[in-house]
Amino acid sequence: MNKNIKKEETTIFQKMTELSIKNKAINLGQGFPDEDGPIDIINKASESLNTISNQYPPMKGLASLRKNIAKHLYAHYKLEFDWDNEILITNGATEALASSILSNIIPGDEAIIFEPAYDSYKPIVEKAGGKAICVPLESPKWEFSYNILKPYITKKSKLIILNNPMNPLGKMFSMDELKDLSKIVIENDMIIISDEVHEHIVFDNKKHIPIISLPGMEHRVIKIGSAGKTFSLTGWKVGFAVGCTELINKVIGMHQFITFTVPPNLQEAIAYAYTKPKTYYDNLRNTFQAKRDLIYTNLIKNNIITYLPESTYFINMSYEEKFPEFKPEEFCIELIENAKVTGIPISVFYNKNAKELKKSKLIRLCFAKSDDILMKASNQIGEYFNSN
Repeated sequence: MNKNIKKEETTIFQKMTELSIKNKAINLGQGFPDEDGPIDIINKASESLNTISNQYPPMKGLASLRKNIAKHLYAHYKLEFDWDNEILITNGATEALASSILSNIIPGDEAIIFEPAYDSYKPIVEKAGGKAICVPLESPKWEFSYNILKPYITKKSKLIILNNPMNPLGKMFSMDELKDLSKIVIENDMIIISDEVHEHIVFDNKKHIPIISLPGMEHRVIKIGSAGKTFSLTGWKVGFAVGCTELINKVIGMHQFITFTVPPNLQEAIAYAYTKPKTYYDNLRNTFQAKRDLIYTNLIKNNIITYLPESTYFINMSYEEKFPEFKPEEFCIELIENAKVTGIPISVFYNKNAKELKKSKLIRLCFAKSDDILMKASNQIGEYFNSN
């Protein structure tokens, strides 16, 4: 067996979902909306089965979709990309991540990952033969600076994986933080793989800043996006990677041997989706911000320490003050069995040796659910906290 391929244990998401079903609990564990995205986009996918070819589309993606993503990025960020040479359509953002990491890491290289981190980063780096260097952001502010990262940089440092907005924290990196990150990347001749799948789910009138837009970064960043997250169609698995021609050509070199292409009718529907006006994105933010505020207010009302996220559709609550005796996974099981609500322990987003792990008494909840479900779930959590 390839020494880089390990037998993976059952993930925490699978485990908690199985327990949730068994206990008939409300599942706020996995991160996807409980309603499909706009019906006109879905109808376009169905219609396209009969109006365009169902044979292999171009490996880089349909021209219509790549052109519209280029227009979208200019409209939102004033970023200019050559649609034909600098944009690649992938089977979801995860494939974009895998192709980007596998095409840039060779055995012995080091990749910097900020923790708590989305759980696919470290395994992909390791499967490429690289070493994941995990840099913990300290609670409760989760701030980053040049001086925090500098000690982790070595001659083997090849790239940094940035998740902005950040899952599971809902953190948005500030301009000062992005400038510090850019400075280190330029000083050490590195690149950044920037996972920005929640770029349009940001709150309180904050603005997402793609790090590729900063001076000197246009040739050092692969920016990854997700149409599934933006249009609440996560099962379609349509993502993209953008960057300078040199970097994107490397990603294409891996993409062609992993998935090669993406279903044409879904691409055509997403091309249509990216023609939606600014009001769509305003409504998206407003809808999720209202849901965030609903669950946050109800948890706070029940005297549960809860951290208000700046972005994503995840919120984190602390059980440390009320139930300090529980380990994170134990408490999630307790919550499923007795409050009938499923969450995910933040501890699983750390490597096993992380110092911050000992302090991690947070539970991540997904609020991309109906208001009724959010009220019911937060009330049940409140009743459990207040009756014990």
